[in-house]
Amino acid sequence: MENKLHNIIRNHISIPEDEISRNNQILASVLPKIIDSMKKKDPLFKAMYRRTFYGGSYYDGLKVGKPEEFDLDLLLDVPKYAEPELLSSGYPGFVKVRVNKYHAWMKQPEATPSYEKFAKLFDSQCNLNTEKTLAWMEGLVQKSLNDFQNERVAPQITFSKSGPALTLHVSESNKKIMDIDLVPCFVFGSDKWPKGFRSNPVPSKPEFFIVPKRPNNCKKQEQSHHWRLSFQEQERELISDKMMLKPTVKLLKIMRDMYEDRWMASYYIKTVFLHLCDQKNEQFWKSSLTHVFKTTLRDYKDVVKNGKIPYYWNENNNLIANISNNCIENFTNRLERLLQELEKNPENVESCLRKKCATKLQQVYFFFSFQ
Repeated sequence: MENKLHNIIRNHISIPEDEISRNNQILASVLPKIIDSMKKKDPLFKAMYRRTFYGGSYYDGLKVGKPEEFDLDLLLDVPKYAEPELLSSGYPGFVKVRVNKYHAWMKQPEATPSYEKFAKLFDSQCNLNTEKTLAWMEGLVQKSLNDFQNERVAPQITFSKSGPALTLHVSESNKKIMDIDLVPCFVFGSDKWPKGFRSNPVPSKPEFFIVPKRPNNCKKQEQSHHWRLSFQEQERELISDKMMLKPTVKLLKIMRDMYEDRWMASYYIKTVFLHLCDQKNEQFWKSSLTHVFKTTLRDYKDVVKNGKIPYYWNENNNLIANISNNCIENFTNRLERLLQELEKNPENVESCLRKKCATKLQQVYFFFSFQ
């Protein structure tokens, strides 16, 4: 089983080096030009822009499939002299942001004219407004792209939006190369670490982000007040240097895709493993891939069976609270059958599973054959 699992990683999940190199080169040529254009077009963006964080499964080392989707966070600063304050939003995992002394700060000599437009991102109570922030960024990205396209150089870039992401669709000769999701985030340091959340387990990474995304089922009149917290830098550190963790996550994601369980977001799987990092010692992750895979597959099944994947940073937030009991039951039953077959018939698992599964599911079980 060990050799077969490693072959899956090597042959079915590993990303071709030539595609990685090509896409990284294109990304490196496109992104700086767009950000420089954004700085030139908007003094507020130039004053607030801190850096770009390269996030998502690709940069976490958890990507399966081709390297054609990139998640990038544009990190912005709120001036500390304006005294931003993170407030409870009433929804676990989310906060509101109030800028307490913006108007007083703007009267001081250290306040530059660049920040005059910042007030347009507030509501009447000086709360940062997600809809206004996204509208501001959308307009700025579109203007910058117009300049890029006017140069009439490859590659070609079109633009769309989905949730908090502003997506750049990059193509050459009308063939898609990649999508780049740009998400505007505000970045805060350890002095603003939110109350009621897990304390920072990675002191060397003191910063966290807030994302303009509202919680599910929030009241309509509150939709623009909520910001989702993001601890991506800490999460990346927590899952690093654990030898068989990332290969196992990739195997579970491949299974998820084959089963077409689209409700099981990649972040839900990652969250299960963040909790497992607390529960398992370092030696466990150095075990064989077979042992780590079978053990964590069982843990994964038990967690989902209970209908609760607690958000790692605030366990009052159940990430799958809105998933139907029927979906959860079907999902856990499939995993249970797979576990039983792996235990009973490892030498003949492909033929055993084919007798019991629909044609679509045979694609998953093929990976676990031992012919």
